[in-house]
Amino acid sequence: MHTPSRRTLLRAPFAAAGAGLLAACTDSGSHPHPSPRRGAAAGAGDFVPPGPKGYVEPAGPEVRAAERKRGSGPVRMLKLTAAETTLDLGGRHVRTWAYHDQLPGPLVRVTAGDVLSLNLANRLPTTTTLHSHGVRMRCDMDGVPSLTQRAIDAGDDFTYRFTVAHPGTYFLHSHVGLQPDRGLYAPLIVDDP
Repeated sequence: MHTPSRRTLLRAPFAAAGAGLLAACTDSGSHPHPSPRRGAAAGAGDFVPPGPKGYVEPAGPEVRAAERKRGSGPVRMLKLTAAETTLDLGGRHVRTWAYHDQLPGPLVRVTAGDVLSLNLANRLPTTTTLHSHGVRMRCDMDGVPSLTQRAIDAGDDFTYRFTVAHPGTYFLHSHVGLQPDRGLYAPLIVDDP
């Protein structure tokens, strides 16, 4: 009888998500890979990618208007804590990282049109981020380090806040190195109202 490896078990949710969801996280603008610079955009901390003439600031009026079109439902305030833990993988106990000491992490469930305010507490010995895979959202909440945000330092928290407009099943995961392979992922379900 074949026994799947830990890596196989940890990667199964990624295979199920499909490569097509990646397209929802990209931008069709002329600067697909802007380099980081510091700026003063409200809500984006001090991380704002540069852009060509006419560039739209992540917290500018155009972005706020687009967010209003996505919905203005109730604010769903949730918290995830990324930390070192020991997990039971079918009788084998392994030291790894996870959200709330479970694999996958806890279910995040909202309704389309809700504003998700998701605080990520980083209790890891290194930086991390949280990417909402396949969810269309404002760029500065996308969780890609050195592209859409600065990585969250060890011991710090960051609140991702955006309107979730499209129903579906998605997943949240770290976007730093091989952290998802260690167990930093969780399901996100957006119910159709």
